[in-house]
Amino acid sequence: MNEYYTWPTWSADGTKLAVSKVTLETDGSDISVEVMDSMTGRSETIYENGLAGLVAEGAPHYIYWAPTGDQLSFLASTPEGLSLFVWDGVTGNSPGVIDRGAPLYYQWSNDAQAMAIHLGPEIIWAKPLMKDGPRESFRSPGNFRALAISPDGASLAYVDEGDSEIALYISATNNLNQGKKLIEVGPNAAFMWSPDGTQLAVADQSNPRAPLFDRLMLVPLDGGLVTTLTSGAGSSEVWAFFWSPAGDKLAWVSVNAQEQELEWVVSPSDGSDNKRLFSFQPSSEVFIMLSFFDQYAYSHSPWSPDGKWLVVAGTKGKVALRNNGRTPTGDRVYVLDVEGDEGPCDLGAGVLAVWSWN
Repeated sequence: MNEYYTWPTWSADGTKLAVSKVTLETDGSDISVEVMDSMTGRSETIYENGLAGLVAEGAPHYIYWAPTGDQLSFLASTPEGLSLFVWDGVTGNSPGVIDRGAPLYYQWSNDAQAMAIHLGPEIIWAKPLMKDGPRESFRSPGNFRALAISPDGASLAYVDEGDSEIALYISATNNLNQGKKLIEVGPNAAFMWSPDGTQLAVADQSNPRAPLFDRLMLVPLDGGLVTTLTSGAGSSEVWAFFWSPAGDKLAWVSVNAQEQELEWVVSPSDGSDNKRLFSFQPSSEVFIMLSFFDQYAYSHSPWSPDGKWLVVAGTKGKVALRNNGRTPTGDRVYVLDVEGDEGPCDLGAGVLAVWSWN
């Protein structure tokens, strides 16, 4: 096989897929971004890498459709460095560069009119989306990856350091200089708005050298009580978390250090009942997705649109094998019932699966 497609990414309306295409040549590899019609399979090349580099091991690009409309954003390795591109969705048009540099994380606003960009220490609000257009920005030494825009686009969440503390802050997107402190967090943190905009899921770690999170909590915006879902040395550490589409549940991936495997856990958004669903070892692609989950959550959803199922690719862990007997070898795609009433459904061999948004 001299060519393959990887990292399929659904458009908001489910009519198109964007993928990375890799063609293996005797003198190297050709890498491109393709857009496909999900019904006919007809494809269009919208970008070809001048430099056949990867944005991460196993990921030729990072691809992320706008939440509405036909715009497509992606990260690509270029001779000038890691670059953020946006394609306007018009056949024949070339994508334009929005920003360059590393590390670079970003989120579209829900109306696709703006982006929040975290580029090195810079926090940037770009509206309209032009490389040299007007921007608001400031610097933050906070140790986090992706920013979080509220569903209504009016607020931006980020981590910053004060004189003696590290905290999660919220600023109005039209005035980034006025930040409101929400809660103190550890040296490493990740956070995402609930779909209804009433609270933030926040994970943090008290040890700056630890790669995982030792606390996961739900923080209401109205000043109400914080709900702690897992915390402390006696609990499993958290690697990644994802809101359900309706915001009534939160799913996270915990690390079972004793078995050296991962486990999907789901809880209602009030933290009343944690359900352990499935132990597994991730495929290489899922490993990448979980390692940068606070970015991939915006582009590759493990949740079904109705919030009843999760999908994951990998191999069954020891706990799942003990519960369910023998299983085929190699990476498989599993669909999980979040209520825990049904066992995992094996869809077949595969290294990555994501639900369409609709």
